[in-house]
Parts: sequence; C-alpha cells; structure tokens
Amino acid sequence: MPKWNKSSYLFLVLVFIQLAGYALAGSAQQSHVQLIIDANKAPEGVVFEIVNRDKHYLDWALKEAEFLSQKLRNKYPQLDIAIVSHGSEQFALMSDKLTINAPLHMLVKSLAESDINIHVCGTYAEHKGVDASEFSELVNVAAEGPAQIKDYLKLGYIKITLVKN
Repeated sequence: MPKWNKSSYLFLVLVFIQLAGYALAGSAQQSHVQLIIDANKAPEGVVFEIVNRDKHYLDWALKEAEFLSQKLRNKYPQLDIAIVSHGSEQFALMSDKLTINAPLHMLVKSLAESDINIHVCGTYAEHKGVDASEFSELVNVAAEGPAQIKDYLKLGYIKITLVKN
C-alpha cells in the first residue's frame, strides 16, 4: 500500500475542489439565489441580467427568471425584482413579434403582473435601427441596459446574470 504524503493529500483536495466547482457551474444562478435565501435578510432587490446573441435565448432566460423569482419571493414576499435584457434576445419583445412569440409575451405579461420590472436596452435597439416605440408596452426601454443595472446596484440590488449551461 502506497504511503500518503503531503502532496498526495493536496492533490486529493484539489480534485475535490474542482469537482465541486463543476457541480456549481451547472446552476450558478440557483446557487446565488440559495445564498440570498440562506442569508435570512432580504436585499433591497434582485436584478436579473440577460445578454446573449441568440434571439431565442429569452425563452429560456425568462422562464429561469420566473422560477428563481418565485423561490426568492417564497422567502421574501415583498422583494423587488427586475430583469434587464440588453443583447439580441431583447428583440423578441417587440410588439410585431407578439403573434410569433405569443408564449413568451404571455410570460412577460405574467412577470409584469407579478411586479417584476422588465427592461430592454434602448441604445442597442437604436444601433440596430429599432425605435423604443416598437417594443411591447409591458417592457421599459432603458436608455442603456448596463446603466440600468448599475442604477439598481446603487440602490442595493444584487445582480444575477442568467447563463444557460
């Protein structure tokens, strides 16, 4: 039987740390939400950041935001929650996409009725030739998505970036 020395133990510890990291990477945003819940003190609010080049990414991201929001509000019913979308996915929230993306727009309506503020990035929209008036009335067109997130952070919100693994 081989002898265990200090470097053998160190190697074993590093392997366990790496495996734990892989487990957490699968649901980083869920881990963040659990940390907020475990803190037993509500933050001022939570802002979910969504940014992706895939125009269909919002389908997953808003469902994830809804799921995580429900978990947070089970613990903190009055928690302020916002969503800021500032990538190509935001264009799924245009009014002319209402019929094509009906389930998505129904989800946005449900989130808005749950007092969750949804923002898109006006600057990015403008760069792509889209006017603010072309978005659904259920979303707020922020001057800049990243600046909107910074404003929430200044108010004491915690940012959770939604990443699909």
